[in-house]
Amino acid sequence: MIFAVETEERALTVFPTENEAVAYCEGLDVEAATWLFWAADGSPLEAEFITPNKRGWFSVQNGTYRLVPALPEHHADLAEALDETLRLEPNPFFHSLLQVREHLAQVSAGAQDGA
Repeated sequence: MIFAVETEERALTVFPTENEAVAYCEGLDVEAATWLFWAADGSPLEAEFITPNKRGWFSVQNGTYRLVPALPEHHADLAEALDETLRLEPNPFFHSLLQVREHLAQVSAGAQDGA
């Protein structure tokens, strides 16, 4: 599961897989920080471009990327970013932002119990 926030609308989208997130979120928008990503546990992810975006005089072309763990300070954990999120896009996993928060709390508690 991949969480992604569209930063202009401040809307959270939940994707079942990384491939679906990457297919939906265009490289040009990702490079412009219109999309921010998190793993299922709420840890930040960033795009690592395999093929760069291309900008010509008359056209642009989206590059290809994959999601990797973000460098420290790249962006906040999802639990913190939810404070600035206005809405949750319809998805089969969560019906509200509160349910996302509860999921993150459960994952965090499980990680602490396993440590």
